[in-house]
Amino acid sequence: MTGANTARELHLPIPHEHRCFADHFPGAPLVPGALLLKWIMALLAEAGYKRVNYLKQVKFLAPVQPGDDLRICITPGPGTQTIGAIAYKGETLVLKGQFGCVYD
Repeated sequence: MTGANTARELHLPIPHEHRCFADHFPGAPLVPGALLLKWIMALLAEAGYKRVNYLKQVKFLAPVQPGDDLRICITPGPGTQTIGAIAYKGETLVLKGQFGCVYD
């Protein structure tokens, strides 16, 4: 993949009407952490990372709600198959983690 070893920024708009919000939680909807990771991994795949082999570390630091627009900063880590990801909504850090990926 061209640019796999360079930092980049991706955007993830959170839909208002996703079905998860009916159960998680009525009246105060939040994106479940597992779904947020699924969306981030899909976004990584669209950006040219074939697959995530493992999640080395992930911390959820703030809630993500319907209508949020996440800015995800991807930074290559040590080695060719490790990337760091941090996600912000506005100026608020909501997630940080390290992923092991295979590049195209």
